[in-house]
Amino acid sequence: MGIFGGNYSKPGKGITKEEASKRNYFDILSRKFWKLVQLNLLYAVCNILFIGASIFLAIGYDWVAILSALLKGQLTLLPPLPFIPLMLMGPFTAGLTYVIRNYSRQEHAFMASDFFEHSKKNIKQGLLMSVLQVVATYLLITAFFFYLNFFIAHGLNTGILFGIAIVVTVLMLSMSFYVYPIMVTFDMKLIHILKNSWIFAISKLPQNLFILIILAAVHGLLIWYYPLVWLILMPLFLIVWSSYTMNYYVWNVMDKYMMSQIEKPEEESESVFDDSLLDK
Repeated sequence: MGIFGGNYSKPGKGITKEEASKRNYFDILSRKFWKLVQLNLLYAVCNILFIGASIFLAIGYDWVAILSALLKGQLTLLPPLPFIPLMLMGPFTAGLTYVIRNYSRQEHAFMASDFFEHSKKNIKQGLLMSVLQVVATYLLITAFFFYLNFFIAHGLNTGILFGIAIVVTVLMLSMSFYVYPIMVTFDMKLIHILKNSWIFAISKLPQNLFILIILAAVHGLLIWYYPLVWLILMPLFLIVWSSYTMNYYVWNVMDKYMMSQIEKPEEESESVFDDSLLDK
């Protein structure tokens, strides 16, 4: 699996193979639990203006009427304004990912200072990525309702459309697993980040799907049975838990397929995998 171009000249701390092999999902989660809670709160506070603005803009619309119009083919586009503030969350997502990436591979991170430092370092790519993600989500929803009306009007089997929508959604979400971890680890152009993320989304689809099912099950069950609990837990823990679960898995993939392609001095290759060529 090739790595698309990038500059790997940023210094960073390496860890031994033995330390890496001893990583344990639940052990790290328990040891870093309160740090993760604090990080979740920090991320929520930093994005509260964007989320609040999105909710405020959404309140002004009659969503029941909009959904009804979309289903009847009387409306082809969702109101775009509520989506716009969400385009500004990318840099803070990069900062969050950097700290959680370090936790997941058992490396030290200063929670607040590293969060803000790497939010700032990745501000351009983070913004571009969040814009792309929101636009892609908006277009996917719009396209789904458009083709749903087309299928119904022509008497076609809508099950085919739902199947296509599920596949596209799974691939988009799978790509999102890798985008920010690659962004904060490698000095790459955004196009190369997206290409590598797409490769991993396809080549690791069964594993990605497994992680998606776990995340969807936890969030879905809470929303269905305990929506108030879900609303409370989101700014307290669920955001970082979701990110940690993704990063813990993604680091295994990146370590195997990306870091292994970095040439190292022969004397270091046996005892240490050195990320000194990787960190931004």
